[in-house]
Amino acid sequence: MKITFAHKFGAQEKSHIEHYTATLIDVRDDETDDALSQGWLTDLNSNGDYHWYQCRSTRCNLNKFSSESNFIDVREREHTMNRGVFYAMNPSLDNDTTEKIYNRYCKHKGFNDLFHTEVTNWLDCDYKIVYYDNHNPIAWSKMRMYTEYAMETVLFVWDYTNPKLRVGINSLIHELHWAKGNNFKYVYMGPGYENGSIYKANIDGFEWWTGSEWSTNTVEYIRLCKRDSSITTIKQLSEL
Repeated sequence: MKITFAHKFGAQEKSHIEHYTATLIDVRDDETDDALSQGWLTDLNSNGDYHWYQCRSTRCNLNKFSSESNFIDVREREHTMNRGVFYAMNPSLDNDTTEKIYNRYCKHKGFNDLFHTEVTNWLDCDYKIVYYDNHNPIAWSKMRMYTEYAMETVLFVWDYTNPKLRVGINSLIHELHWAKGNNFKYVYMGPGYENGSIYKANIDGFEWWTGSEWSTNTVEYIRLCKRDSSITTIKQLSEL
């Protein structure tokens, strides 16, 4: 495998800042676990092909993930709330419903349409879990099975028609249990940026990529996430 760089922007007259992206290319199948262990994840291009990108990756070390949890597993919702919340692995969910749930999620969160390529394009190693409330699809997860030891929760969306269900965090806990039960070693949980990623630090077995090593320092991770959300200008960015 080889690292390439795209130097997109730089300033040196009134501030000193470089903006570039790093891409990992020519990754063989037997190098996939190595790439993941060095902070690389995959993202889909608009043409449906994927590329490896570097980030403040987060993961759950399933050896340290407890069978107990502070969150109610979504599998227990039917019992605890007398509601029929359940999941189905790789069901047939039409594209209109898939996108409708995604659009409601973006609207509720105030997100720009940043993930549409992942919604409309799927790799052979991608799997979908759909969550239902009384047989109505309300949420879905996209999971990427990289190897027999490592998978990523690429995208989770739900429509928030009933926020009391807390499907978001419960779906992740459920998927971690599922991965551990199927002998995976790591579940990668995407990049860890801004306030919206702080919740990951509460998960047993949480680790984050510093750029040189995997850390369990949740205090520093939370500080960085809060700092991310506080930066609103190029001047602030250049002063880091």
